[in-house]
Amino acid sequence: MRSEEPQLRQISAARRAAIIPQARTGPLGLIWEWRYEIGLVLVVPVAVVLAVKIFGGGPVLAAVALLALVVGAVPVARAEVWGWMRCVFTAHRVRSGCAEALVVNRRGRAPHVLRTVATPFGERAWLWCRAGTTVSDLEGAAEVLAICCLAPLVRVAAHPRHPALVAVEVIRDERAWAAGHGRHRHRESPLSGSRG
Repeated sequence: MRSEEPQLRQISAARRAAIIPQARTGPLGLIWEWRYEIGLVLVVPVAVVLAVKIFGGGPVLAAVALLALVVGAVPVARAEVWGWMRCVFTAHRVRSGCAEALVVNRRGRAPHVLRTVATPFGERAWLWCRAGTTVSDLEGAAEVLAICCLAPLVRVAAHPRHPALVAVEVIRDERAWAAGHGRHRHRESPLSGSRG
């Protein structure tokens, strides 16, 4: 019976794909999903141009070089930048994984990625399940999510008080996850803490 479960899930996913068209993300959703890339492309160049007008080219170039040197030389700063980049990548890959695994409601809408935070074992993405999707849908898609996120393992857990809020833990270092999981039984809120 165990060997038939993946086949049944695949058949169920194929049936859902035939019935449920994938919904397009609206303009506000697209802005939210691509906010960091939009910021890099639009806000950073405008800020640099304004800084050059106010302070001149030399001081701005020196500040950018100093910032690059600090990020390259200080391990904590480098880890923060690398963690931020991993969080942005993971948020996009979790969205793609939900679409590929057909974790969608009857209108074709996938869970919304609220926040992604870097952890010692990888990343933790907090998802808001829309009406019609559940934590069990995401648990059934854990293997697809792991492949999409280029991680060996993905764990899914519902928030203890809010059933629509789900933590998707992208585990890149299984030993760190096993060692730290006992300390993190009460997961942080998606609205507090670091980046994402």
